[in-house]
Amino acid sequence: MYYYYPHPYRKLGGLLKFFVAMAPILLFFHVAGQFSPASFWNAWPSYMAGEFWLRLAMQLCQAYTAIISILWAAMVLRRDPRFVRAWQLGYIGSVVSAAARWPLYLVYGYPRGVTLAANICVTVGVLAVFGLWMLYYARSVRVRTYMGTDRYLRLAFFTKRTRGPAPMVPDGT
Repeated sequence: MYYYYPHPYRKLGGLLKFFVAMAPILLFFHVAGQFSPASFWNAWPSYMAGEFWLRLAMQLCQAYTAIISILWAAMVLRRDPRFVRAWQLGYIGSVVSAAARWPLYLVYGYPRGVTLAANICVTVGVLAVFGLWMLYYARSVRVRTYMGTDRYLRLAFFTKRTRGPAPMVPDGT
């Protein structure tokens, strides 16, 4: 009698599982942060006109990123090969939010505890995390085996010509 034991990589696991589990938690913290006394919605009457629009853009980018992260997690769970594209589109919100900090802080001053070095670190960090995630998606055998094909790389914006790693088990089994 033959028993089929699926390879453990066919199940969601590793770093991908961690971030899928973190998506609703991050959304909760984003929503909960909107009710703090220092949040944008409670402090906006004290902003100058240009500062208001830059902070509003940052707020909208953060909300956009939080919503896309939930959609991304659902796509991973459904094994939708467009999940990397959705992640890249969602990450645009993080890049725009980091970019909006530059004119905001340079023109209207840095808040207490924030320095130019911290702003540089945030911007470099956002770009570095993007590069590391793209490398992870392109090189991870676990993601490749979980998805069952490397189509997710061909559907993404920045990895169209990247060839994925060999899966741990043949495709279609």
